[in-house]
Amino acid sequence: MNELRNQVLNYGGGRQTVAMCILVAEGALPKPDRVLIADTGREADSTWGYLYAHVRPLLRSIGLDIEIAKHELATVDLYAHNGDLLLPVYTATGKFPTYCSNEWKAYVIQRYLRSVGIDDCENWIGFTVDESSRIKKDKTKCWTKRYPLIELMLTRSDCEKIILKYGLPLPPKSACWMCPHRNNEEWRFLRDNYPENFEAACKLDEEIREDDDEHAVYLHEQRVPLREADLSVQDRGEPNRQCGLGYCMT
Repeated sequence: MNELRNQVLNYGGGRQTVAMCILVAEGALPKPDRVLIADTGREADSTWGYLYAHVRPLLRSIGLDIEIAKHELATVDLYAHNGDLLLPVYTATGKFPTYCSNEWKAYVIQRYLRSVGIDDCENWIGFTVDESSRIKKDKTKCWTKRYPLIELMLTRSDCEKIILKYGLPLPPKSACWMCPHRNNEEWRFLRDNYPENFEAACKLDEEIREDDDEHAVYLHEQRVPLREADLSVQDRGEPNRQCGLGYCMT
């Protein structure tokens, strides 16, 4: 890694970035200059609960803390400046692209770093070797990405073993409470364990249909109101994660 540039570990709340934090604490990875999470304003309570209970104490033990880039740094919320919905919602004919990750996470992190005097850094992203296809070419020389877990040839399964061996519970999958990328298992987990988050998702699901005159849009792949979705249906496998730059679900 280029030790002359600022090193920023982008914490997404999932198993890969938790494993990265443990590897830093154990000395298997060098200590970054900063650990940073982008607050979308809609991150599930389970992610924050795990962060405060386990990851923040871990990092503080080695002189680091998780800095939070607030959602106020985003220039748009649910809708882009041209009025397009940013969420990857389902429609009768397909699915919207995922634009929220860039707007709410990647750009927010860059604005936060500039606000503290950093305009050139390496961002550590928690992709593993089984996710190499998610790597995208850097668009600028100032904001480059690094993949420490890939450099160590680690898989997602390896990350889970690292967490358990260290003595921490596995974190719940990280996602915004209204994210359409959730599968039924994740929707059930949210409904059964964080009912306030699930209710907020149901209300937002209703609101975006009221606001969209052109499409009937839905948060759930069954293309019915979230309150009416059959969450008992067996999932076909891992959901199709399309969040940009690795800031989501990692």
